[in-house]
Amino acid sequence: MRSPKLFTPGPTAVPAEVLETQARPLIHHRTEEFRQALTASMRGLQYVLETTHPVVILTASGSGAMEATVVNLTRPGETVIVTEVGKFSERWREIAEVFGVNVVAIRTEYGDIASPESVERAFKENPGAAVLFTTHSETSTGALQDVEAFARIAKKNRALIAVDAITSAGAHHVRTDAWGLDAVVGGSQKGVMIPPGLGYVALSPAAIAKMKAGRHPVYYFDLLKAVASAEKSDTPYTPAITIVLALEKALQMMREEGLENVIARHDANASAVRAAVTAMGMELLAKVPSNATTAVLTPGDSAGAIAKHMEKRYALKIAGGQGSLKGKIVRIGHLGYYDEADMYTVVSAFEATLNDLGLSKNFGAGVDALRRSYQARSAR
Repeated sequence: MRSPKLFTPGPTAVPAEVLETQARPLIHHRTEEFRQALTASMRGLQYVLETTHPVVILTASGSGAMEATVVNLTRPGETVIVTEVGKFSERWREIAEVFGVNVVAIRTEYGDIASPESVERAFKENPGAAVLFTTHSETSTGALQDVEAFARIAKKNRALIAVDAITSAGAHHVRTDAWGLDAVVGGSQKGVMIPPGLGYVALSPAAIAKMKAGRHPVYYFDLLKAVASAEKSDTPYTPAITIVLALEKALQMMREEGLENVIARHDANASAVRAAVTAMGMELLAKVPSNATTAVLTPGDSAGAIAKHMEKRYALKIAGGQGSLKGKIVRIGHLGYYDEADMYTVVSAFEATLNDLGLSKNFGAGVDALRRSYQARSAR
């Protein structure tokens, strides 16, 4: 039986060249060979996140990197603001509350995004709020937030801004330095095209200064210790050696393609998929959609049946909804190592699945809309 090809928003497809790096004999992490790979990986992440500031790599998932960011950037009893626009952005609040931080949540309906006005109002009502925790691309809804605008508001209120860029890095510009972002969090199984196991955090001088001024007690997730080790091309503790080697190769591939081209490819794929599902008579969940994943509202509670049928009959794996969206949406991932041919594969299978299940409204319109979207782009 074939293993299903992944079209989920994470884990994402991993290039063969990247997988091959993990099949080589294991090396020791306290060697020059590994230090060179680690340094190349950190520089590659600086390239993707558009920053000259330190980027530390953690042996953890993206959620581990989020926890590291919260515990290092806050103190017990401080007030922070969180934009909650989906299942994953709620995690900022959940982590902060565990550590005794006072959280002011800006909540929206799933599919919507927080407005700059709502962020401005939250700061006005909570003077002295220390950090704004926000999410660039909300993986659970496929929505994209305006973190550049949020950063301007945070700076005006003398607060730091920490951004979950776990599914936006590589799919959209994350202009860390130009936008004035203080902590930017990412994960390995997303746009950087490698297996799960690594989290990473970019840190501004202001973030490092706040950590030095006072924070929660911390041991393994000590970002000051991680920054000090990174300056020596090292890690405080045993790293996930083979995944770092995979990261080095994946980031090399992204450099060779060029960041602008990587982002343009994501935009082309996402735009084409959105055009296709809309032509099928389906509705998008996100009001402002991300290039990482397309969340599609499905008739009734058919989302589970659609995802299962696609996997069983066509060997393609897409994701369902989470929390209150379970059974109501499917999410088609186009984050990472995907090209135009892949989008034809997933859209044709999705359209065929709807037809197989008696849910098709306009069979054939999806693939045709996909084709016209790519043709229009190539004609520009």
